[in-house]
Amino acid sequence: MFGAATFHAAMAEVVVGSMMLATLCAMGCAIATIFPNIAGGRLSSDRVMVTMDKASIAGALLGLVFMPIAALSGSFAADNVVNNALLYNKFVYTGLAFGFWASFVIGRVRLGPGVWQHRSLSALQGATAAMAMLMTTMASSIGGKLVRGESLFDIMPIWLPSDSATVLSPIISAVLLLVGIAALVVVFRLGPRAERISLD
Repeated sequence: MFGAATFHAAMAEVVVGSMMLATLCAMGCAIATIFPNIAGGRLSSDRVMVTMDKASIAGALLGLVFMPIAALSGSFAADNVVNNALLYNKFVYTGLAFGFWASFVIGRVRLGPGVWQHRSLSALQGATAAMAMLMTTMASSIGGKLVRGESLFDIMPIWLPSDSATVLSPIISAVLLLVGIAALVVVFRLGPRAERISLD
């Protein structure tokens, strides 16, 4: 019978697959910009760069759409673990992954495809995608622990902390949420306007 665990597995695979595509293409763009002569310069050709750029933004957007669905379905799939530190940390890493991917998309949309022509911005976009993928992998690994009792990081010598969690009171959480919203308003309203980078 089709259950919450099956639905969650399908949604998680869509997210991880989309984000992996986005990460590989973003890293490809960054590497082609930083090391233009790699692979005989074929990686940095205009046609390849445009394709990787479009694939990275499409994969990131698709993953962002399905990430909340995967997170919520995962909470239903994990039975009797409401107070489990792993479940709390799964939501923490999911939030971090969502934030990094949103930063990647916002940076690319606001600055345009010309972001890959500047070495520093290209390196920043590539690093943002890599961190976002690390957080995504961490969240999915914790999900595997909760649902199947095993995870990708079981074969790794180290992994990020996940067995203990600090739970804040609702008042502190609300204050932090308001601070975050205020910071976003200040950045987007009062900060300098980002201009799209021309491809010329």
